[in-house]
Amino acid sequence: MTFESRVVAAGRDHDLFLGLPLLDAVGAEELRMLVAVALLRSFGGDRLTGAAYGAAMRWAEVLVPAVERPAAPGANVAAVVAAGWVWLLDLAGVAELRERYARESASNLSGVGEVESALARAAMYESYVDEVFWLALIARHSGNVEPPDAIAQLRVAAHGPMPADEWERRWNRARAELKLATETLPPQDQQQTRASALVDAAAVFTRAFDETWRATNALNWAALHRGVGTQTARLEELEQLASTRALTEVEARQRLLLREAREGTPAVLEELRAWAVEHPSDPVGLFEAGRGLLAQQDASGIPFMERAVALDERYGVDGNALIAAYLRASARETEATDYRKRSEEATKDLEKGLKARATVAKDVTVSAHGLSPDQVELIAQNLGKFRGVKAATLARCEPSILPTIPLVLIGVRWKRSAFWFTIESPPGVLNRIAAVALPLQVVAVDMSKVAAMRLPPAEEIYRIARVAWRVRLAGWGRRAQLVLVASGILLIVVVGVINRDCFPGCWDATAVFLLTPVIVAVNALLLGGAPDTSARRAVAFVASAFFAGMFFFGGAWVLLLPVALIGLMRTPTSVRPMMWALGMGVPAFAMGWLVTTV
Repeated sequence: MTFESRVVAAGRDHDLFLGLPLLDAVGAEELRMLVAVALLRSFGGDRLTGAAYGAAMRWAEVLVPAVERPAAPGANVAAVVAAGWVWLLDLAGVAELRERYARESASNLSGVGEVESALARAAMYESYVDEVFWLALIARHSGNVEPPDAIAQLRVAAHGPMPADEWERRWNRARAELKLATETLPPQDQQQTRASALVDAAAVFTRAFDETWRATNALNWAALHRGVGTQTARLEELEQLASTRALTEVEARQRLLLREAREGTPAVLEELRAWAVEHPSDPVGLFEAGRGLLAQQDASGIPFMERAVALDERYGVDGNALIAAYLRASARETEATDYRKRSEEATKDLEKGLKARATVAKDVTVSAHGLSPDQVELIAQNLGKFRGVKAATLARCEPSILPTIPLVLIGVRWKRSAFWFTIESPPGVLNRIAAVALPLQVVAVDMSKVAAMRLPPAEEIYRIARVAWRVRLAGWGRRAQLVLVASGILLIVVVGVINRDCFPGCWDATAVFLLTPVIVAVNALLLGGAPDTSARRAVAFVASAFFAGMFFFGGAWVLLLPVALIGLMRTPTSVRPMMWALGMGVPAFAMGWLVTTV
């Protein structure tokens, strides 16, 4: 579902990876050039650089999933190892050498212009789809309950023409990003047969990708649909307020931005410009006006964006990057380079400042958090994912570093057993708790170490329900029953190993009488787990009674007797299973004693 063309490792072999919409964007000859470049990046030429490139790309593929799934087991270790190998192999330097070799070698097949035209066309459609198509698709269908046939529409967009001015801007951008020598703008050539005509199963792939896309994005789309409904309701509320009184500055700006989301940027562009002129000290309004004007290829948005960056550090990264993208698309690469450097510097300064703010002093002064109920609920829902959190409070801090960026603190009170039987550390869990999608910085701290988070104005927003003592006993009983399962399996293995050399002589009725009850008890404990019904508890109770009898009279095995007794604490919750468990528990205990006498 991308515009990629690259080689991927498949064990000892390699696969050629092609994006389906790429086939709609390029012709057959251009596809031949792209395939040649993709293959030559990995194969041919200098064997050492080719091997280094392949190894670095494999490690890079390890690194990307680790970043996307930071909570996966071993992800942090894998990311560190992969990043080390990517640095050691100098992926950037090796990739530059292989790219130069691939383009030069592919040019021998057709010519430099044809190779660069193919590379540029793929990059042009990719940037157009990322920045125009997806936004338009969401705007068109966000009111629908079900996700649209996005991949079919994506293929249509990749196959169709761009507006002439958009085509030129994408060409300028691709030339700069790919460092192309060709200066002539290639024609769109809509009469050209696309490479997708070579693939008979393209329609089948499209339907499969559409179904996958809908299933994968079902939850996100439902959240988007609800968000649109919330925005619509809020806009209607503000319109009603405007008819009765003058809106505050914050309300007026919110109404303008909600109208832009519903009607599109062109419909409110002049109002955005007027707002920025009338409110020169409002960084939010200046940034939104600059963003809207630059999106419509209006250079007058640059001063507004620069003013927003000067007023608020939050906009240094995106603001300078948007200006750089506009200048690059306008073939003003020298100026664009300067703004990209500013964006990179702003990124470093922002990361440094946010990292410094994440260190919270023990005697910090806090105030009321000031968040909306929806934002508080989002934080509370995230806290519910962590079993070790007992309670949490919320407050706001006024830092001296990056003062325009709000800083909210979450004070976490851990359960006593939060980090038992786990390899996680408190700092790692606190970082994951703070990873909430809000337009501010969130830092989670240990409540026991920051006194201010235990008292007002810090507000408690989360507390786990108190667990009844019977439920706790049943939980520990189930854990003990799982230990009994492991001990029973160990006993079976030990008996088998001891008697491995006398089969079938010593495997008589006595041996069967010894092992059969243990095997039955182990299976009963396994079946007595989830769902946690009274009948299943009764079965597990009887099996635990068997192990209690066996361990009580089992010599050295008596050390495991406390485990069996703890397993008996998981008792049935209704009368009939309880009576059955008590009635069967006595003979089961006796059976355990008989097993030990064999």
